[in-house]
Amino acid sequence: MNYQENSEEFFWEKYEKLPDNLKEALFSEENFNIVSEICVKNNIVDEEVKSQIMKYIGKTLMGLLPVREFSIIIELDLNLDALTARNITAEIDRRIFSHLRISLNKVYVENIAENEELSDNTKEEGTENKEQILSKQKTEETTNNTTNPYREPLI
Repeated sequence: MNYQENSEEFFWEKYEKLPDNLKEALFSEENFNIVSEICVKNNIVDEEVKSQIMKYIGKTLMGLLPVREFSIIIELDLNLDALTARNITAEIDRRIFSHLRISLNKVYVENIAENEELSDNTKEEGTENKEQILSKQKTEETTNNTTNPYREPLI
């Protein structure tokens, strides 16, 4: 995590750019109650763990944490077992994130674009990397499609 991401100034700057439905979701008492209910259902009684889950939900709603990484982060950072993390994530995704999916995708893509613009070299390097990856994939495909004289047929 970037130090800047934890500053109050950074938070309010990002918050102002959010769509209204994400702003509402960030401070929603209903979402807090949903998370509390999910935690109880998954035998999480530690208030610090609940608070951390809410923090990661907030980072996700602000486009700073991709939804697909949410489960991994709560599992590793909160020291939860994989099944519990998956169950919590599935419920949060179904009850909170699913209603906001379009806005979440838009904000996340905008944050990626904004981060790329901050570095002059990022776009050039990113383009080269993409081209190199595509080239390697094409080479691997053509290599895999040619017959290998040292392999016997499976059938």
